[in-house]
Amino acid sequence: MENVGSSQQAMEGRVISSVTVCSSSKFYDLAQRATDALRALGLVVYTPRFDYNEEHVVVGEADKFRLTHEFLAKVARSDAVYVIAGGGYTGVSVCIEVGYAHALGKAVLCSEQPTEFAVRALVDAVVPVDEISEKVRLAGRTSTVDLFP
Repeated sequence: MENVGSSQQAMEGRVISSVTVCSSSKFYDLAQRATDALRALGLVVYTPRFDYNEEHVVVGEADKFRLTHEFLAKVARSDAVYVIAGGGYTGVSVCIEVGYAHALGKAVLCSEQPTEFAVRALVDAVVPVDEISEKVRLAGRTSTVDLFP
């Protein structure tokens, strides 16, 4: 990525120590792999409620309201978000979460380049799940051009 977004600038000088994994329930298997890889680095990792996988359970309106507010609080507590963008797909809820994270000055990392241009505009780095490494900690300190060519 050639442009360094304002969330990148807001994170200058900070090392990422906590991250929230954002994902459509379609990709919860991949989200769990990312969670394991991020935790293996010693990061504090906040996750979606995997027990509310909409592929397997019906999530009613009241549950969705509660889960949305609960999840945005996780985003607010973290230094960055890591978005699972399987095939570039993010989904409506993840788009909201990315916008919120960006507005709070959090670093936004994605597993793949998002197809939604509005989300793509807010991404600081694309880091495939299989390539998660210590570099993730520095995504808020250095140009993403140098870290993720």
